Amino acid sequence: MRPEEERFVESVAAMLAAGGLPRMAGRIWGYLLICEPMEQTAADIAGALHASRGSISGMVRLLEPAGLVRRSTRRGDRREWFSVPPGSVIAILESRHPTTVAWRRLAEDGLGLLAGRPPEVRSRLEEVRDVYAYMERELPDMLARFKAEREQASAAEGA
Repeated sequence: MRPEEERFVESVAAMLAAGGLPRMAGRIWGYLLICEPMEQTAADIAGALHASRGSISGMVRLLEPAGLVRRSTRRGDRREWFSVPPGSVIAILESRHPTTVAWRRLAEDGLGLLAGRPPEVRSRLEEVRDVYAYMERELPDMLARFKAEREQASAAEGA
């Protein structure tokens, strides 16, 4: 990898680590976002990232269920190939909607416990409820608009 690619991969790793994922998982995803060819074996990834194949395997098991990495095979080849599936980021955001709803409901339950309490006591939980209620309302429409814009851009490119 070129130094600028390594910096990109490390930046992706840092962003995902800030969200709670191991840095190696972030490195793998960052690498798969920019590698050529798009599909890489565990050995390819390990070589590029100077990591063990065991580490790659473990982190892929973490990334795959989240939809960030796709595993595939090729006829006649015993190796597995890894790539970033199209629409993975959209799928992750869509999958967060139930969690958003759950947080809003939990905040509402907490506010029920604080009924009759002074506004300054309720304000922290009201903010949590309001943020998640906003996200609950807006996220589906925002993603639908994004998909529509992407489809229009793709159609325009193909014309």
